[in-house]
Amino acid sequence: MIRYEPCLVVKRLIVKRGPNTVYDESFHQGVNVIRGDNSSGKSTIMNFLFFGLGGDLDRSAWSEHALKCDHVWLEAEFNGNPAVLRRKIDASSQSAMEIFGGRYEQAGSAPIEAWHRYPYARQKNQESFSQAIFRLLDMPDVAVEGTSSITIHQILRLLYADQLSPTESLFRFEGFDSENLREAVGNLLCGAFDTEIYELQQEKRSKEKEFTEANAELKSIFKVVGGGDESMTLDWIEQRRKNLIQERDANSAKLLEAEEAFYSSQSSEKITLQVQKELYKQVQELQVQIREKQAELDSVEFEISDSATFIQTLSMRLEALRDADLAASVVGSVHFGTCPACYAEVVDHSYEIEACHLCKTPLDTERARDRVVGIINELSIQIKQSERLQIIRAERLEKHQASLNALLTNWRLKAKELADVSLLPTSKTQEQIRALQRKLGYIDKSIEDIEAQVKLANKIGHLSARKAQLDQDIQSLGSRITTLQLSQTDRLRTAKNSIEKNIIDILQGDLKRQDSFENPEHVQFSFAKNSITVDEHTYFSASSRVILKAAFLVGFLKAALYDRKFRHPRFLMIDITEDKGIEQARSHNFQKQVIEISEAAPVEHQIIIATAMPWPEIKEQLLVGRHSTRQQGTLAFLPVGDNLGAG
Repeated sequence: MIRYEPCLVVKRLIVKRGPNTVYDESFHQGVNVIRGDNSSGKSTIMNFLFFGLGGDLDRSAWSEHALKCDHVWLEAEFNGNPAVLRRKIDASSQSAMEIFGGRYEQAGSAPIEAWHRYPYARQKNQESFSQAIFRLLDMPDVAVEGTSSITIHQILRLLYADQLSPTESLFRFEGFDSENLREAVGNLLCGAFDTEIYELQQEKRSKEKEFTEANAELKSIFKVVGGGDESMTLDWIEQRRKNLIQERDANSAKLLEAEEAFYSSQSSEKITLQVQKELYKQVQELQVQIREKQAELDSVEFEISDSATFIQTLSMRLEALRDADLAASVVGSVHFGTCPACYAEVVDHSYEIEACHLCKTPLDTERARDRVVGIINELSIQIKQSERLQIIRAERLEKHQASLNALLTNWRLKAKELADVSLLPTSKTQEQIRALQRKLGYIDKSIEDIEAQVKLANKIGHLSARKAQLDQDIQSLGSRITTLQLSQTDRLRTAKNSIEKNIIDILQGDLKRQDSFENPEHVQFSFAKNSITVDEHTYFSASSRVILKAAFLVGFLKAALYDRKFRHPRFLMIDITEDKGIEQARSHNFQKQVIEISEAAPVEHQIIIATAMPWPEIKEQLLVGRHSTRQQGTLAFLPVGDNLGAG
């Protein structure tokens, strides 16, 4: 028999509990039937197969008896190559996987270095077991936009019809399920995901990352050296140097004039304190602003402290009310045996109206309880409102603190400047000379910095050229990806048409139980929406929904058996042949259809079915293991009373 790749065939399943083997059965190509009574452990075996191949099981999917086991060993052929998978049973289903290349008989005695251990999720320096299995199946390691990479678990969700998933869903149920991920898995198995597209997408993402990094580095350089968004070329730097030299010459000329004016009028120019006065005035204004800002800050801090005390008081009152309410409900009404006034014995009489047994005042316990509940609710609301206000006050405090810090910094600078000019009285000309000298020093430093900018200019030129080349590459890759995706659309249409035809054939072969199944014209299904309709009908009986879901999965497999372009592993597990009240005759008819499809198939494949109602004409060689019962379940635990599975 020929083989279309990828092709997955399970050859043997072994489940161990400590040193003991509780399940050990061989499987074969074609149809495999696991049969047994309800609740005898058939679904447990199906879940072990799913888990052993790399699937995730929710805690609710693990049976009590399955969790008593320790390891799952699974011998399988990946594209004809034998390998043994071993996973430790874990309720979280996130255990690692060990893989041995060879048969189970060799694996048991193989040295530890012959096994390769792969983690559940990919790591920086180590691939996951999903990546390892994809490599064995020669399937691409596909990343999906907006989600993580596709895992073997996501593939198996479209190859396993389990009892816990909704029958209207194509995929095995999962709590957090992305439409993009489901669509990518479906398209991949249809052969509508070109490996070249994935490689080009990876390359495009890499170049986009480089482009972003180069662009960020350019912006950082411009921010530090100036120039805004201009291209900082050598010509731009030379022009800036020329402008600075011109500015320096003009400033030097002004300084020379000021010095000549100072020496010529030194004897007659009056000393002035104008600069000191202006600085003193600025310092005073800053001090006033600091005091005002500090007062605002102190006010907010007081509000926060006061509100914190208020919240604490409310919380204590709330706790006290809850304690009082609890005590009242436990203790009930208080009865005195002796009058607290005269110490005479109190004779208790029964009254129809609930009242105080001393003063006979009617008691309204329900009203009192309602008042307690109302007060508790009011206090809770006050606490929440106060806590929200505390958040607002904290933000105000942060802003006031930032403003105060800025004022203090400015005040220190002005105070130092005032101290410097106060040491020696000066004239207007001297002050002008000092200002020109400071400006001249700044210009000289800027000219020195220009030399360092020459190196940056060379780097900017390289980055700009690299950025332009990356942009061109990204555009080219995008065009190529779009072209390939258009060709994939044709492939997907062909695959879906083939699947639709097969589903229609299976539905027409069903017993006459659903009118819309007797002569359907179209079957529409969506991987993204996880849905299927027949001639736009969405409502079917519960048993018919089971048949429709199973027909989709078998039709999908059949399409892959006649078209090598599918990336379907030619593997399927069905555990719903008697779900939702399917009558025995209808279940037998479906099993008969599956067996006929399998026997007529020209390529290697495997279908594993679990059923409590096996078709009487099933050939002996298609059966796996014995018929399990509630007394003798699929898992051979010792003692005998503990040997049940979960089905």
